[in-house]
Amino acid sequence: MNKLKVIILIAAVTVAVAVGIAIMLSGLGKQKEISLPKNQFTAKIEQEIEQLKAKPDNKFCQDFYKEVAYHINDFYKQNRFGTNQSENDQWKENFDKILYSTYAEKFINQTFVVLRGSAWNTDDLKFIQAEKNELKKSKLLVAGSPVDKSFSIIQTALNKYGEIVGFISQCKGYGYSGTVLSDRFPIAEVQSKISRAVTLRSNRLENEYVNNCARLHDELKICPKWLFDAHIKYLSNKIGNWSGLYSNYNSQKEYKELLYDKLKAEIDLLDNSVYIDIGESVVDREYDQLKAKLDSDSRAAYNYFSNKTN
Repeated sequence: MNKLKVIILIAAVTVAVAVGIAIMLSGLGKQKEISLPKNQFTAKIEQEIEQLKAKPDNKFCQDFYKEVAYHINDFYKQNRFGTNQSENDQWKENFDKILYSTYAEKFINQTFVVLRGSAWNTDDLKFIQAEKNELKKSKLLVAGSPVDKSFSIIQTALNKYGEIVGFISQCKGYGYSGTVLSDRFPIAEVQSKISRAVTLRSNRLENEYVNNCARLHDELKICPKWLFDAHIKYLSNKIGNWSGLYSNYNSQKEYKELLYDKLKAEIDLLDNSVYIDIGESVVDREYDQLKAKLDSDSRAAYNYFSNKTN
């Protein structure tokens, strides 16, 4: 019985000591939660950060962000934030984090206003790319955070936009300058580009934000015509390059077999499904004009050889 009393007494003392320690630690924890003293300079920065939050989402505000950052650094250098260096340092650290977070979120909202619109102004896109890069390399960015993920979404959209712009530029400037009789226009390559243009449009430009850009849709529609025009230019130049050379042949028959028939065969390649989206009337008109140009040289050759035999 005495042993039981001793055990109960020891247990009671142990519990009392544990509770006392917990209360003491709790009290110490509360003592450490000391808020930093504020003054007119901290109040000014807080006010400016609130003003930054209130900036509209349809207009970038980098200049105001830089102005607030300048004030933070200026007040910090002059030890305006606190009564001692520790307070001054702590305010600076806090304000840097809050300003970065506030501006990054504002910039992201402003960027998505652009990406959800149809204009996709080139100057806006250049600014977005440069500013995103600047914010991305900050030591204040937390990897994997919502802000970081938004930056990745923005960059993915910009990359796809750049890819499509590059593709359109290739189509618009496409050309083939071969004039040797054995040269052939790379119709398979052109067909591949036309197919790519059609695929991009049917797949909503492969990005939900890039799909909003009206200019890309319009230019992708024109890509087949640009490529068709390149084909017409190649044929016209080639026919022109070989026109008037019938005197190099021994007869009308040789001219026809070695020159006219080969050029005619290239013209006939226009009549295929590759340019179906161009419109039959457009293709037929260009075909007729090229055929007339070649036939004109054939008549001149005929007259030449007829006069030669007389």
